[in-house]
Amino acid sequence: MNQVSLIGRLVRPIQVQQVNGDKLVCNNTLAVQRIHKAEEGQQADFIPVVFWGATATLVDQYCAKGNQIGVNGHLVSRSYINKQEQHVYVVELVVEDLYFVESKKEQEAV
Repeated sequence: MNQVSLIGRLVRPIQVQQVNGDKLVCNNTLAVQRIHKAEEGQQADFIPVVFWGATATLVDQYCAKGNQIGVNGHLVSRSYINKQEQHVYVVELVVEDLYFVESKKEQEAV
């Protein structure tokens, strides 16, 4: 079973792109705080996330950098050869469900 649920904060500003003429996509990173506390303080993992279609539209309309959101989705792995002709491997979370923990307006009010 490949099912992942996370709550975290968006790391970068939202940028939605159009690919293949009509598909919308938004790539970002989710900073997910670790449950256990390390001796040096709190730690986070930075998980690449991908929003497609209507979910990308929702993120664009209602979220901003730093917003806390919840996501459900599945992990995908892929690889490609970059400009330096090096093989690059990527694992990312493709978001299927999006949950608003705080809105863009709540963040702006702080």
